[in-house]
Formats: sequence, structure tokens, C-alpha cells
Amino acid sequence: MKKTAGLSHAHIQMILQKIPFFRDFMPDERERLANEQDSFVIARPKEVIVTKGSMERAFYILLSGIVEILDEQGQKSILELSPGQVFGEITFLTEIPRTSNVRAQDVCILMRIDQALMSRLRAEIREKIKDQLIDKLVQRILSS
Repeated sequence: MKKTAGLSHAHIQMILQKIPFFRDFMPDERERLANEQDSFVIARPKEVIVTKGSMERAFYILLSGIVEILDEQGQKSILELSPGQVFGEITFLTEIPRTSNVRAQDVCILMRIDQALMSRLRAEIREKIKDQLIDKLVQRILSS
């Protein structure tokens, strides 16, 4: 994946404003997140974003495009995620290795959140990220 050097700060802010994950964030909080240019990445079509078994302690918020969760063999799509959805949060929160491969179906813009980014953010923003993660995990449990 490559950094989003081609995207302007204003474009990133516009995307964040439209994504439900950030609905409870104040404009200045979205501005602060948009300033974290290194946290935004672009995945090319068919690029693997997350590799099963890895211990990368980050999770991703899909801002545009579609990603697919692949089966045990890493060949067949078993689930598609759309903008606003998250993945990789289990390894971010625990020390459990990645459980699946995740691949971009088309060009995707993602926000990559790791512990280094979290430590740079104000407590209010960290709390809102945590609240959204909990909400997404509960939704996932209820829908399965």
C-alpha cells in the first residue's frame, strides 16, 4: 500500500465527514485526524491489505472502495466490506494473530490506526475511536 500523497487535506476531511464511523467527531477532531497524513493509505485492486497470521497491531477504517475477507485458503471471497466498516480490530485490541486475509476489490482509501497514532491523539478522540470500535463489534456479533 502507498501513502495518500495524492489526496489533499481537504479531500480527506470531506471523506471523513461522510463516513458514519466519524459522525460523533467534532469538526476540529476530524481536522486533527486529517492532519495525520501518514495514517491514510491507498490499496490497489487485488492488493492484500491484511495477511492471515500476521501480528501487525493496527486496524483499518475503509473510507472508499470495497474490500473482501477471504476464505481459509485465501482464495475465495466470503464477505465484502463497504466504506465505514472496519477490519483488523481483533489483533489491534489483543495479541491474537490476524484471522483472515483481506484484499482490496478495487482502489481503496483506508485509515490505518495503530498504537503510535492513538498515543498522539487527544483523549477525547481516542475515546470516540474506542466507542466506535465497540459499536462495530457489537453490530458484528448481533448480525452473526
